[in-house]
Amino acid sequence: MPNSAIIVAAGAGKRFGSAKQFYEWRKRPLFLYALDAFELNKSIDKIILVVPQKSIRGIQAMMKNMNYKKVHSIVAGGKRRQDSVFNGLKALQNRSGIVVIHDGVRPIVSQAMITKGIKLCRTYRAVIFALPIYDTVKKVNRGIVKGTIPRKNMYLVQTPQFFESSLIQEAYKRANRAVEYTDEAAILESLGIPVHCLCGDKDNIKITKKGDLKILDRIQP
Repeated sequence: MPNSAIIVAAGAGKRFGSAKQFYEWRKRPLFLYALDAFELNKSIDKIILVVPQKSIRGIQAMMKNMNYKKVHSIVAGGKRRQDSVFNGLKALQNRSGIVVIHDGVRPIVSQAMITKGIKLCRTYRAVIFALPIYDTVKKVNRGIVKGTIPRKNMYLVQTPQFFESSLIQEAYKRANRAVEYTDEAAILESLGIPVHCLCGDKDNIKITKKGDLKILDRIQP
């Protein structure tokens, strides 16, 4: 059964100041580092890239010139993350195998994480990676602390996230379109579908602000 990856690189990058997925880190757009990980992974058969509508032609030319073999489709993103992922799912053209969904601005995803996630997803159908929270968590409104949130059983979720293809496609069709979901697992959770969580990788950082690039430089000197 084919395994597919959807790389979501369609954001506007408001907190970064520009579309961060196209920011050139060491002379290459950030999203290419994420793409490379899936292009090289032997468990991945095809890749769907989700990018801004205005960038599609440029990305198509880039993929052709750089000889990426697994990029099957390049599709336009939507208004929200979930809309972008849904567009990627509609481009899959199959309901078998595993779908791996990854942020294009997480450039350091390990081969071990991809391979392990796919393997476990065959058993558990929905698998995510996350890091436990050790710091105290406060709820703050307009600079005023409103309370302390118990950190026990609290985790910071990462991508990639792994799903049985038919399961995630059906979940997206059944999801409440009026609700905004910040990750794919939340859609399954809303439908009562179990999602299994494994310990993530602290180096698998998401680039959100320009200051995060300094962390990236420290991880990859």
